Amino acid sequence: MSYLKIGRIIETDVLVVGGGGAAARAALSSVESGVSVRIAVKSKWLGSGSTATAFSELLAIAAAIGHADERDHPEIHYEDTLDAGRGFIDPELVWTLASEVPDRIQDLRNIGLNFDKEENGKLVQGMSDFATYPRTCRVNGVTARHILVALAKQIKKHNVPIDENIMVFKLLIDKNKSISGALGINRDTKEIILYKTPSIILACGGAHHVYKYGVGTPDMTGNGYAMAYELGIPLINMEFIQIGPGVINPSITLLSGPVWKPKPILTNTKGENILKKHVPPHVKLEDVYNHKVFPFTISTAAYYLDTSIQKELELNPTPNGGVWCTMPDGSEGTVEQKMPKTKGVLKSKGIDVFKDQFEIALVAQCMNGGALIESPDGTTNISGLFIAGETAGGVRGPDRPGGNSLAEGQVFGYRTGKAAAAYADKKEITENPEKESLAVLDDLSELISISKGEKELNDAIHLLKETMYKNCLVIRNDKRLNVALTLIDELERSIVNGDFNIDENNLFTAIDLKHMLVTSRAIVISAKARTESRSCHYREDYPEKDDLNWINSIYVTQIDGEMQINTRQWPKTRKSEVQL
Repeated sequence: MSYLKIGRIIETDVLVVGGGGAAARAALSSVESGVSVRIAVKSKWLGSGSTATAFSELLAIAAAIGHADERDHPEIHYEDTLDAGRGFIDPELVWTLASEVPDRIQDLRNIGLNFDKEENGKLVQGMSDFATYPRTCRVNGVTARHILVALAKQIKKHNVPIDENIMVFKLLIDKNKSISGALGINRDTKEIILYKTPSIILACGGAHHVYKYGVGTPDMTGNGYAMAYELGIPLINMEFIQIGPGVINPSITLLSGPVWKPKPILTNTKGENILKKHVPPHVKLEDVYNHKVFPFTISTAAYYLDTSIQKELELNPTPNGGVWCTMPDGSEGTVEQKMPKTKGVLKSKGIDVFKDQFEIALVAQCMNGGALIESPDGTTNISGLFIAGETAGGVRGPDRPGGNSLAEGQVFGYRTGKAAAAYADKKEITENPEKESLAVLDDLSELISISKGEKELNDAIHLLKETMYKNCLVIRNDKRLNVALTLIDELERSIVNGDFNIDENNLFTAIDLKHMLVTSRAIVISAKARTESRSCHYREDYPEKDDLNWINSIYVTQIDGEMQINTRQWPKTRKSEVQL
């Protein structure tokens, strides 16, 4: 008999889980379609996740609107994106992204977003990696935040309720494998909430914080991936994670490509120049700096910068587990020209880049994988469940062209919002989700009743993050990955055996740890399975790219309670393309 009780029951046509750009766009599209919508955010609305906190020197949204170069158009954006991930991503999704993002840019302009403009009124557009022409649009250096705020103003006008500090942790389905609701738990009050809804949009971001250091806020722990996985939805391309250098103290600040143009000097605690120490004699340091972009890739000489940092994290780390960074004498002009925004942000955090040495390390920035969506509407193999943004898988592979992340959020947020509303408008909940809810609460009550051990949940989370950081970062090999997998096994056994001290007061943390373990396992076993090196996935024991065997996606699914691995080959082009 469960002693955990449902504190509140909330009914809504569409439940949006998440608080970033994709979630906000989905919520707005849904409510504009005439249905009732509710948003559940794990932390603070407008104060958590990636979109609200994102920063880099080049942060922008990509759209082939041809303002910088009239030769650019969606077909070229499509080809550029597909070239970055051909064989690993769904061409239909890529075409949807490229062809519809110009309309989503116009939507943002219509609601008052003031993109940077040229004197002639056209939008300023910049170059990004994998782009044939300049196509990234920006807003005063903090594009993501401005997009979110603009959408939030519209959401407020529609009086959409927003439940803060609620971790939705379980999706409920009926006997027909259709969504009937979801369970959430309040971080502060510990209240358990039952959402009765036929339509759910998962847009709750990635899992940067299964690692010691990640961008965004610490609540990004892979809840969306874990919930989708529990329903049998494949997690695809999970080994491909964008990781690169960032300032780690006093807080995380990502260091994008322009930051490396002044050629900052990296040293360990012994005062050794780590690039001179680790870069082979036949490789010019000039090439390492000139090719450096965010994220890590094996494709250029910049590979040595990221791998040198990781080696020194283990050999001679700074107090917070990084390396020291200083700007060289005479670099003032280059700094002002190439990285003025980064210089300003660091100054606001008490760092003078011309006078101070500061700690940098490797930080996780974007999950290129995710829960597989079956169509451009974000549908899944569960009726009534839609997925968008970084939680969704199938549109990002080994590489993700710059500006596409914000574009994905707007395009697929818009589509999932419309599709979820249309589904909810026609669907009636024929079964009461309270019965399944009680079964879930019975299981959690049983977990609490047996969990009287001495292990602390926060210690386990800290150990998991440290282990993932050390063993599944940019330098991977079978031995390292096995170390991570062994810890995941041990922690999962500890939960089952009741070795932790779990009660109603830390149940939120216990559920979060369980989700982190599911997501971490998916990352590790996918990385173990890919016995080659490609783009952001570097296997020290398999250093070569293997196009003969590995131009396909790895995905994991739950079968009989176990995580199973398989592969999927994607078509090289979309169905409507004429084959010559």
